[in-house]
Amino acid sequence: MVCAAVLAGGSGLRMGGDLPKQFLCIGGRPVIIRSIDAFISSGLVDRIVVAVSADYIDYTKSLIAKFLPKCEIDVICGGKNRNETLYNVLKMLKESGIGADDVILTHDAVRPFIDSRIIADNIEAVRRYGACNTVVPAVDTLVNSTDGRFINSIPVRSEFYHGQTPQSFNIATLLELYGNMTEEQFECFTDACSVFVSAGKKVFLVEGDRNNIKLTYPEDMEKAENIIKNKENG
Repeated sequence: MVCAAVLAGGSGLRMGGDLPKQFLCIGGRPVIIRSIDAFISSGLVDRIVVAVSADYIDYTKSLIAKFLPKCEIDVICGGKNRNETLYNVLKMLKESGIGADDVILTHDAVRPFIDSRIIADNIEAVRRYGACNTVVPAVDTLVNSTDGRFINSIPVRSEFYHGQTPQSFNIATLLELYGNMTEEQFECFTDACSVFVSAGKKVFLVEGDRNNIKLTYPEDMEKAENIIKNKENG
């Protein structure tokens, strides 16, 4: 089984407005619907689970019913942070039964331009290596500062990448690692790749795409609209 977990529990406060950013529309469709539909359209995923905050479960179901009426998609309650949200998905999958070779692709709902090539590469990488992260090479000089005022160091740019999603894993291994995490680790680890790396496990790098942007600030919505226009005209 290949499962896609679309994580949409964030409040989207940096975007402003009344709705969290994953529910805003670009090109006439909600961002979250575009992200879900990317996995459906790939034809590579057997099951899709969407995790949202409790206040938006019914709203998310209504959007799916409107825009993706023929699709069976699980909508569950997320947690107070990314790790708890993903763990909720994993526990639900465990209850329904998982196999030793089952794969999960974890994806930000606010990255609506994921494509089938990236999805296929993630699945292949997990089956070969057990875990992978989608990345693009860093193009700007990176600066390290511990106080936010003065530079401590400037690392070698060619050794650094910008992380995107999906981040993908063998489900059984990820479940085991999450089951052994402390409450402090749930709070301090920013994503599931951090959990793998801290456990001494290798995480393969999958080539991402510059268009696979994360919608965070208001100006990102304009970028998204331009990406859609370019795709339609291309």
